[in-house]
Amino acid sequence: MRTRFGRFLGITAFAAATATATVPATAQPRDQLTIGMSEFPADMHPFITNLLVRNYILGAARRTVFRFDASGQVVCQLCTEVPTVANGRARLAGQGMEVEFTLREGLRWADGTKLTTRDIALGWEVEKIFAPPASVDGIDIIDERSYRVRLKTPRYDFDRLTPSPIAEHIEGAIFASRKDPLDYGQRSAFNRAPETPGLWNGPFRVTGFKVNESVTMERNPTWEGPGPHFRRVTFRFIENTSALQAALLAGDIDTVYGLTLDQALGLEKREAAKFDVSFIPAISTNSLYVQLDNPILADVRVRRAIVQAIDRQTLVNRLYEGKVPVANSILSPVEKSRDPNVKQWKYDPAAARALLAEAGWKPGPDGILVNASGERLSLDLVHSTGIRVVELVGQVIQSQLKTVGIEIVIKAEPVRVLLGETVRKRQFKALAMFNWTPAPDGIPYFTYHSSRVPSAENAYAGTNYMGLRDPAMDGLLDGAIAELDPARRQVLWNGIQGYIAENLPIIPLHHGTNIFVAPKWLTGMTPMRSVFLPPLWIEEWRPK
Repeated sequence: MRTRFGRFLGITAFAAATATATVPATAQPRDQLTIGMSEFPADMHPFITNLLVRNYILGAARRTVFRFDASGQVVCQLCTEVPTVANGRARLAGQGMEVEFTLREGLRWADGTKLTTRDIALGWEVEKIFAPPASVDGIDIIDERSYRVRLKTPRYDFDRLTPSPIAEHIEGAIFASRKDPLDYGQRSAFNRAPETPGLWNGPFRVTGFKVNESVTMERNPTWEGPGPHFRRVTFRFIENTSALQAALLAGDIDTVYGLTLDQALGLEKREAAKFDVSFIPAISTNSLYVQLDNPILADVRVRRAIVQAIDRQTLVNRLYEGKVPVANSILSPVEKSRDPNVKQWKYDPAAARALLAEAGWKPGPDGILVNASGERLSLDLVHSTGIRVVELVGQVIQSQLKTVGIEIVIKAEPVRVLLGETVRKRQFKALAMFNWTPAPDGIPYFTYHSSRVPSAENAYAGTNYMGLRDPAMDGLLDGAIAELDPARRQVLWNGIQGYIAENLPIIPLHHGTNIFVAPKWLTGMTPMRSVFLPPLWIEEWRPK
């Protein structure tokens, strides 16, 4: 789980699938587990990229200072208690705040080295390079277990604004000798030698790594928590979801992460005697991310035409059997902060055509619109390859937009390229489709603030992939994250949601559903809710 100051959990090119599934088969060695994956992480460093599949894998081998529980509340993983104003660990200081954290006693890396505030300090230095956290001024080391986070301004989410530990005895020298952030990322032991035991502090440690093939883990001998049942866990990469499902049914893999919703629905119908299938509302949203540097899409009328030309309700009814809701907001209906009164765009192709005409686009000889210069209204749409339902969503969008004169050219890419390069470096020309999972109650500062547009200068660490640069939005975001009063913060939060709904820097398609498929023989795999990454409690997985 990535914890870059708790701002979000990750992106996934499962995109229109919007679903994750964990499906152990019945025939397997009971001391080993093989998990099939439809994606392979572009890197293993916890800070450099933000891939949900990487966070899923690291959930078994890495523990951070905090995580979210089933209700979306912050709970300690490495700390002794969550800071609050009431317990004195959080307090106003001048124009900002000071927040104190204490690590639990006896924490160790898998090579036996003590985990201390030296590792927190290095985590802070690394995170500053890849995504300087908003309002965080620095950290003060109190002793080997306690440290203080200094904030320039108050932050409502102060209880999660802590760096994650990075093993200083391994990564410290590599980081200190870096030429630049890219050089560090390439030389980091996370990427060059992930089998190094001292990188890991979770119930498992990485013992084998084959690029685009598999990640193998074994029990961490220094893990101080409940001992995991399984002796070895292997994450095996099978890029095509049809092949992934076939491997599951054939017994070649024991569990699977990455089944699409339609596959899970089929499993529910055909394998009810073996599995209990649950569809649990998620806080993720599948959207079209708009390249605002594209002159065509810089015109808000074109963006509004696109959203009205896509019949999203029919799309979810036909492709997902109504198991996922249409996204009329960036926030899922399960989010308490969601404003139900934001602008909701209905399917209205006539209104879309009128907006396009108003923007200067007229029908060309082949029905595709052209402007006064003869330029065709042709837009690239990039999404992941190998996932059938994603491909179907792309085709539906392509067909529906063509009816209003917009040509969509689909460019499908492997997930590792789409999310590791194309999206991260803003190389998509027009539209990119993928799924985003925010942190609970997370003000989307890193996604919409102008300071977070990815570039070579910030090591492509921002997540404002659209290139949104608007002082009005910046003001709303700055105000919301600094507002401690929940009622006043909600007013600003509503303003953020309203701005996005009106201006459409992203075009929401539908929200997600977490898929949980539990076999009859396994216990401990609590059904996913909201942001759950099941390996965060992998030590509880065991046969009944």
